[in-house]
Amino acid sequence: MKNRKSIVVLILISLYVQLFALPINVSIIGNTDNPGVYILDSSNRVSQAIDYMNNRNILSLENKTEENELDLAGFDEKADQEMETNKKFAIFNKEQMQTSQVPKEEKNISYRKVILLRNGEKINLNLQDFFLTGDLNNNPYLENDDVIKLLPIEYKIELLGQFNRPGTYEFLQGERLSDLVEYGLGFTKDADLENIRIDRINQETGELTSWLIDYNLILADRNHPNNIELEHNDVIKVSMKPYLYSKKSVKVMGLVKYPGEYSIDDSSTLLSVLEKSGGPLAGADLNFAMLIDESTFSSYDPDLERLLSLNITTMTVTEYSYYQTKLREISGKHFIDIKQLWQSKDKSLDRQVRDGDIIYIRPAQMLVNVSGAVQNAGLQPWQADKTWQEYITDAGGYTNTAYESKIRVIRYDTNVWVKIKKDTVVNPGDEIFIPEKLDKTFWEYFTEGLSTAAQLITIVLGVHTLTQ
Repeated sequence: MKNRKSIVVLILISLYVQLFALPINVSIIGNTDNPGVYILDSSNRVSQAIDYMNNRNILSLENKTEENELDLAGFDEKADQEMETNKKFAIFNKEQMQTSQVPKEEKNISYRKVILLRNGEKINLNLQDFFLTGDLNNNPYLENDDVIKLLPIEYKIELLGQFNRPGTYEFLQGERLSDLVEYGLGFTKDADLENIRIDRINQETGELTSWLIDYNLILADRNHPNNIELEHNDVIKVSMKPYLYSKKSVKVMGLVKYPGEYSIDDSSTLLSVLEKSGGPLAGADLNFAMLIDESTFSSYDPDLERLLSLNITTMTVTEYSYYQTKLREISGKHFIDIKQLWQSKDKSLDRQVRDGDIIYIRPAQMLVNVSGAVQNAGLQPWQADKTWQEYITDAGGYTNTAYESKIRVIRYDTNVWVKIKKDTVVNPGDEIFIPEKLDKTFWEYFTEGLSTAAQLITIVLGVHTLTQ
């Protein structure tokens, strides 16, 4: 209840001050390009006077707005004549002064050593402490005929990196590292407090001296030797924690419950990532599941990535042929029995995964691609007892240019080209390729004949030379 009464009293006082604020003359002197007498009102504080001066939006009495005229309703003609003789005049609208904020810097003004001269008394103010803590003792209300004296900055320091408010700050002689950390509003959550670097350049020799500071020791004891006294132009750099520099992840694609990208660390393994993804689905073919090292995945391209995400049955013949060819060409494949690993959960078969690895669980290839010199090349459903001759028959049979003695079966699992035999078995995913005979011109037959004749002559001459 007492706190509520106090708040109400403060609000009433604030309203009273704003409603019954009187115009006052305040002089600003010292280190500024805009010294002079400014007409403010008694509801303004020191920081607001400096802020207004720095804005330089000075309104003369001749150009004052109607609102400003109302603010000056209590002035008589004599006061107007006296103000016209001053160096500078300004009328600060009360609405512009309602909130205190860090003044915009003008020239080289020190906000930590502001002097307020009032009735012969010298009051030292530290506006930076007011901005930091809200301590109103360092930012009092103004009175008529107050003089604000501004001094130049003598010492600066630079805060870089993981501060909540990095930047260049004024500091006073004798202040230590912890004092300036407060002006930077402390550290971000990602700051590496164990390795704070302070760089200092000798102004005479140009020699650089650096320290690495463990700030945790200062947090435990403010008087610790690590809390060193700072000097002009020191640079304090706070880096991010090392593990925050990069995110490590593995991509899981194909027939798993939850395909996508998974974050990993240095202890993540193939099995642990597969478990995170929910494991292979029923239609997955683990016999040909792949772990691909992206760093050597030189044949990777966007078209293959798109096809990897499609169901095989929705692909066109051209897409399927391209898909099969590219899978055979993939570099960076690790030789690992993912099927046995998943079924047994045997950690001796497991292996570590690295950032950028790709795990691809292929769908079962229950298709056979018949390509080349047939009437209707394309995909056909695989059947366990179906012969290669039957697949060719179902494709409409050979064309006139078919090179029947050169037929090959390209194995799905090994990419090996198998010379066809009568009893060759066709497995799911295999491709039956029938090459075409090329029509030759007379000139091609003639040049082949000359080449053959030349080879025979070379052999005869060689034998003759050896027998001499």
